[in-house]
Amino acid sequence: MKPIVKNIVGIESLCIENQNPETAVVILHGYGANMQDLFPLWEMWDNGNCNWYFPNGIMPLPMGYYEGRAWFSIDMEALDRSIRTGEFRDMAKTVPPELDLTLKQLEHYLRELSKTHKKIVIGGFSQGAMCASHLALISDLPITGLILLSGNLLAEERFPKTAKGIPFYQSHGTKDPILPIKGAQLLEEKMKGLNFSGFLHVFEGGHEIPMKVIQEVKTFLSAL
Repeated sequence: MKPIVKNIVGIESLCIENQNPETAVVILHGYGANMQDLFPLWEMWDNGNCNWYFPNGIMPLPMGYYEGRAWFSIDMEALDRSIRTGEFRDMAKTVPPELDLTLKQLEHYLRELSKTHKKIVIGGFSQGAMCASHLALISDLPITGLILLSGNLLAEERFPKTAKGIPFYQSHGTKDPILPIKGAQLLEEKMKGLNFSGFLHVFEGGHEIPMKVIQEVKTFLSAL
């Protein structure tokens, strides 16, 4: 399949579109990456029944030789301090200033896809996973699966008290210096408390997506 670049409600996206699929899979990249970063994963996950959408983060980030993107800003001073000291940075109490606008724009994005797809699977890596965790709670969207790769519980005050439960897959490295596994455990607890079905898959490693996780996500998508 040949990739195409589309503008979907103002968000540039790298896409793979098959003929008349019922399901759209939307994968959100992490901080400083862009729509190209996770795009190669579609070939390892595709079963021929999905359309694939890899949107660009709404915040441009000059990265020297290329333009990175982000979904929301990061407190770099707090991040550096937590890496140096090993002190846990509790993202659950953090509400980035751009978060509400980002989630609203991504909600419009998913609503646009819902016009042509019966089902939507939303997922992401790092801050992309944190955005996906909030989007999966929108009750009137046909979201049927959630993929959380190396994310943490973010902005807990923005979570609803109740939600429709859907299946989720979550992974995290035991030695992640960027987003510690404790934050992933809090996210798992939160999703289960909202009747989501799944659990945290732990691997030996850092802030990454190892082959073991790629294979497990493929199994998760096939089960959906």
